[in-house]
Amino acid sequence: MLPTAIANQILSVGPDYLPPKGGIAQTVFNYNKHIFPKSQFRYVANSCDGSRVKKIYRLISSVVIFCCKLLFNRAIQVIHIHTASNFSFKRSAWFVNIARLFGKKIILHIHGGGFKDYFYRGNELFVNRVLNKCDRVVVLSNGWEQWFRNEVKCEKVRVVPNVIPVPQPIESKRNDSTFHVLFLGLINEEKGIFDLVRAVAENRKRLLNRFQLHIAGNGMVERLEAEIQERDLQELIKYEGWVDSIAKHKLLSTCNALVLPSYTEGLPLSILEAMSYRMPIITTPVGGIPSVIEDGTNGFLIEPGNGEGFIEKIIQLIENRSIAKVMGEESYKRIDNHFPVSVSAVLMKIYKELID
Repeated sequence: MLPTAIANQILSVGPDYLPPKGGIAQTVFNYNKHIFPKSQFRYVANSCDGSRVKKIYRLISSVVIFCCKLLFNRAIQVIHIHTASNFSFKRSAWFVNIARLFGKKIILHIHGGGFKDYFYRGNELFVNRVLNKCDRVVVLSNGWEQWFRNEVKCEKVRVVPNVIPVPQPIESKRNDSTFHVLFLGLINEEKGIFDLVRAVAENRKRLLNRFQLHIAGNGMVERLEAEIQERDLQELIKYEGWVDSIAKHKLLSTCNALVLPSYTEGLPLSILEAMSYRMPIITTPVGGIPSVIEDGTNGFLIEPGNGEGFIEKIIQLIENRSIAKVMGEESYKRIDNHFPVSVSAVLMKIYKELID
């Protein structure tokens, strides 16, 4: 964890993270629980779930709270802002400008895999204006760092790996002959889950009685359940709902592999958590994923939209359980720098640079 003397000088900004729904919220939750000392995590939530009126009220109230904290707490030196793209980035720009007016050091921590598309959709000048007001720009992988340096021409960029907790003692795998595969994340088109559901339906005979897909998350739940029903996939696909930390631990402990067929990503926490639970990963080579998944070593990388390719790799692991186990062990070997001790050290260096 960070020393209290450093933590007292940091004020973080980002989405509401209780309960943690979504990648950024989970990251912030992990910072609160595993990086900052107890009761020393100063935070302003600038967005929330709910109606448009509720979101506008949260944004306005968060600006007022943010200004009050900067006015009355002279110990605060560094503002650490967690953001994605689109409106999240525009919202974060407000806090960058306010922090600048107060003369604070600013870290803009960019999450989410859609930032490149956002940048190239005519937002280059706006993005550069915001980044130029920041003292450090934090990204999630070396690949993202190179993109920011080469394309955005940002030299203040630093890599801070996403933090995950050290896993609890792993429960034994299910004592049956079925190969259990886990999807953990937002249920929508961009995550590729509907591609996978269609591919499972097309390969029903090959998978029946030896495969089950467990889907955990929120989002387009009604559509998912309708497709499972219409395609008669109840024996092959189980929707687990949105899971809390206890249920997630059980799924990570007892499933045999994780699948994430996303079209865009930053560096998904679901992949990192599954690696810490010694699972092989079947996913796509987007965002920062290739920095942690090596095709054929600790998982497989398949192009987005290729549902059939995902099924072939799943069947390969079903028929070669020993390979799945070896890949899972390789996953665990690559995850050390995402545990709290390592991430705290990286953050400590950045914070001290700015405070000193």
